[in-house]
Amino acid sequence: MAAALLAHHLAEQGIDAHVHSAGTRPWQVGATEHSVTVMNEHGLDISAHTNRELAVDDLAGADLVLGMTRDHIAIARRRSPEATDRTFLVGELGRLARAVGARTAAESARDWIDRVAARRPPDRPFGRGIDEIDDPVGQGIETHRATAKRLDRELRTVAALLGGRTL
Repeated sequence: MAAALLAHHLAEQGIDAHVHSAGTRPWQVGATEHSVTVMNEHGLDISAHTNRELAVDDLAGADLVLGMTRDHIAIARRRSPEATDRTFLVGELGRLARAVGARTAAESARDWIDRVAARRPPDRPFGRGIDEIDDPVGQGIETHRATAKRLDRELRTVAALLGGRTL
C-alpha cells in the first residue's frame, strides 16, 4: 500500500521517481485481498503486486528507504549501513519533513533528504513510537483502511514537501 500511495503522490507533484516495494521477509504471496480492496477505494490497483525480499542492491541505489516499523528500518540499516541516513520510518519522515519544510528549487531530492535526516536528535534511536505504523497483514479490513489512511496522509505530505510545495 505504501509504495502505491507514494508513487501516486509523487506523480501528482510531477516528480519522476521509481518507487519499489520490498519486504523484510521472503514471502511470495502478493498483495492481500484487504490491501487490494482498500487501495481500490483510493483509486489504485495493486492486484498485480508481488512480494520480494529487500536486497542490499535495492538499498545501495535508493535515494530514500522507508519502513513502517522500527524493525523494518533496523533490518534495512543492518543490510546496508551506508543507507542509514536515507532510511526513515514513514511517520518519522513525515514529522521531520514538516519541521524542515519544502525542498528548495536549488536543492536536489538527496540534499533535501539529508536536511531532513539532520533534524534527527543525535545518539538516539531513529523515530519515535508514534512514528511507527503497524503492518495490517492478518488483520481485518478496517485495520487496513486505518493503515492506508495514515500512510496516505504522511506520504502526501512528504511528496508535497519534496515537490517544493509549502504546507
